[in-house]
Amino acid sequence: MTVATPASAVSTPIPAQPTPNLSPALVNGQRVWVECPHWCTEDHIAANERHLEDVCHTSGAADLIAARKDSAPHLLLLTRLIAGTGSTAEDRQPLVTIDVDDVTGMYLEPADADRFADDLVAFAQQVRALARTARGA
Repeated sequence: MTVATPASAVSTPIPAQPTPNLSPALVNGQRVWVECPHWCTEDHIAANERHLEDVCHTSGAADLIAARKDSAPHLLLLTRLIAGTGSTAEDRQPLVTIDVDDVTGMYLEPADADRFADDLVAFAQQVRALARTARGA
């Protein structure tokens, strides 16, 4: 007799937390090593911050580009992760930034970023509805 194991009883391994990287940085002209989160793409050498606490970590960006009629595309929104290197856990907490027109606009905690993304989806649906109306007009 064979007994099948229910799928819910099968244990799946918990993914390991990504390990941070040690990266070189220039701080007031001196080379130091900073611990970067796995998502950090910042060139800490080029930044050459004045103080160690000014070093920050940023991720790659996602852009929202709008193509204008008869002109070049225009950057509307840019989003990425950013985190400081301060002494408290709160200072080091990654935030989602939403930059408007290449000017820093908002720093969002993850739950707020989720709500913003939901609003963007609803907005996109409204844009599609307007485009359908324009096509049928």
